[in-house]
Amino acid sequence: MIVVIGAGISGLLLSKRVKADLILEEQPVIGGVFASDNVFGKDLPYVLPIINDPAKLPNIEFNYLEYDLKLSHRKYDYFEDKICKYCDKLPTWLNFGLMRKLYVIENITAFIDNLSKNVRIIKEYPIRIDDKKIITNKGNMYKYTRVYNTASLKKMYKLLGVDSSNLKHKAALTLLILTRKTNNKNWNVYLSGDTADSFSVVIKLDNIIKDLDLYYVYSFMDITQKSIDIDRVMLDLKRRQIISLDEIIAFRSKLISEALLFGEINHKITLNMVNCGRLGEWKNYDVIETISRIQNC
Repeated sequence: MIVVIGAGISGLLLSKRVKADLILEEQPVIGGVFASDNVFGKDLPYVLPIINDPAKLPNIEFNYLEYDLKLSHRKYDYFEDKICKYCDKLPTWLNFGLMRKLYVIENITAFIDNLSKNVRIIKEYPIRIDDKKIITNKGNMYKYTRVYNTASLKKMYKLLGVDSSNLKHKAALTLLILTRKTNNKNWNVYLSGDTADSFSVVIKLDNIIKDLDLYYVYSFMDITQKSIDIDRVMLDLKRRQIISLDEIIAFRSKLISEALLFGEINHKITLNMVNCGRLGEWKNYDVIETISRIQNC
């Protein structure tokens, strides 16, 4: 039996390629960081699926929204250090300085749903693994011939009793905010390197839901840091005159615990297991890198 752990994009793509018998998924919904919520009839992923070059994915059936990048920033010289001082580099979806245009995958939720068809996905996660079987949190046992892990490498190390202290990460609080449409912004991406601001990135899209503006707001924090309060983020957005609280129609929030990854991998797992994807390889892959990597994992 071939088992894939994790039902994000990496796990779903991989399960198709290796013809997995089942996928184990810890979260109540599939999609990983691109899990979505339906707001006013529109599926909105909690992390905006941004790529910098659609030509690099010629064989994937993605639909793209294209925007001219209009950048505004505050204390930009401190932006990278504020987000992730110890990361080798920021992932592409945060590296706006290298973009001229903003390409957003419009049908990411449909893509994920299509990948999940005819796949056996079980909402359980491993609590014990040896060289022959997996035991899950619900007490079920699955004998395997090969395991592909696309879930957290740090958690897998802990499960196997391997030192994971070198694997570091930063969490992200993501807010999706819908407001009445306004025309008073000369930017669609706002970056703040100011530590006085609880947020770091704001992306504004004006053509997703009719008569409404959609804002993606990202705040990053160390795992030892107290979780950022949503009310504080809202007040900071108001203080910077980015969003008027009176104009908010709806919002959603999600905390992504392993949003940005850094640190050295010093151990190899000796079981019949392959680690793949962003979390499995502990790399800040974007969508393009994830899909490319899965073809060879």
